[in-house]
Amino acid sequence: MLTAIGEELAADFPNAEQLPAQSKKLEETWERSQRDFQLAHDSIRSHLSAKKQLAASISHLEARRAEIQINLGRFEQLEDVYRSDIERLGAIEEAGFLLALGGDKPCPLCGAPPSEHRQVHGIEEIEKARDAANSEVQKIKRQSIDLSSTIEQLTNEGRTIEVQLSELDKELTRIENLLSDLAPAADAAKRQLEESQSVRDHVRNGLALLEQRLSLQKRRDELAALKPARKVEKPRLGVPSTAVHDFAQKVSDVLGEWQFPGKRQVSFDEGTYDLRIDGKNRKDNGKGVRAITHSAFKVALLLFCRERNLPHPGFLVLDTPLLTYRDPLHSKQGPLAADEKSLSNTSLKDFFFDHLSRSAANGQFIVVENIDLPVGIDKLANVETFAGDPRTGRAGLFHPPRHTMKTDPKE
Repeated sequence: MLTAIGEELAADFPNAEQLPAQSKKLEETWERSQRDFQLAHDSIRSHLSAKKQLAASISHLEARRAEIQINLGRFEQLEDVYRSDIERLGAIEEAGFLLALGGDKPCPLCGAPPSEHRQVHGIEEIEKARDAANSEVQKIKRQSIDLSSTIEQLTNEGRTIEVQLSELDKELTRIENLLSDLAPAADAAKRQLEESQSVRDHVRNGLALLEQRLSLQKRRDELAALKPARKVEKPRLGVPSTAVHDFAQKVSDVLGEWQFPGKRQVSFDEGTYDLRIDGKNRKDNGKGVRAITHSAFKVALLLFCRERNLPHPGFLVLDTPLLTYRDPLHSKQGPLAADEKSLSNTSLKDFFFDHLSRSAANGQFIVVENIDLPVGIDKLANVETFAGDPRTGRAGLFHPPRHTMKTDPKE
């Protein structure tokens, strides 16, 4: 374990002794970047709020301007109606006046004197019609005056709205220009924050390795200080050969269920305390093949214990058992070995999940994997996806705190 940690430190942290000082500086840089980003984010958010309010005010004024224009058009039509009515009533009043003037003269048709006219009440009716027309004219003129006042008020309000809209448009343009100027700075602050956080996490990982190495060295020294046992010999497992053989056959059955390539002849090597598959030691295979055969060992052990009523916790946690299906260009495990390439060209992963689903009555299987899952996996298992980013789903095994800072300046 110390050797593995030393190799990782040498590869990723050539100057490991400088990590504590780097960590302190990076924490300060990260906090400063976080403050800069928060200031840029708050500034953009306040300007976006102001822009939203301006847009709402402009929309309201434009709606009122359209309403005024419609009313002015209707009132102009009403003015035309008033003028037409006044002209019509004036004609009626003038005609009555002319008729009344001729009431005390001889009839133009027969020459009879006025004293001989029998339809005297006709003059009275004409006078009444004149009075009614004159009264209606005065009423319409008063209404016309009120209408003119209303038209004048609406016209003045329309001019005021035009001035307000012009000012609001200028303010909206100013805020939009400010947002355009602030966006690059906010993006730069975000990139700086992400970069400093990435470097900080990398250094934290190095510090964790240093602490782990120190702990292991302390434990190793403690173990070295103990008195050695009198007899140095390999432990005696005390397992009957028949049980070992039966267990090896169970591993072979599991590999068969998964369609593992080859004859799947499994035996247990008591010298290495490990499996031999088709005459080859398990440890001599590539990483991906070792991962799947290691998982087969665990699954077979659970099934073996269940079939014989032997104690077992009843659950398994399999960490990246399908490593052979990794992307060799982006994986830290490096390129695929020959046996891994052969295995990756099979449909083992489909049979793997199908077999675990059918064996679920014997125990619970928890698989932690990074590969693309087979189609229809939701029908076989409960799938929980860890996106690594709290904005796109569940970030990881542990849920993030309830109050998290938003990182999108446009929110």
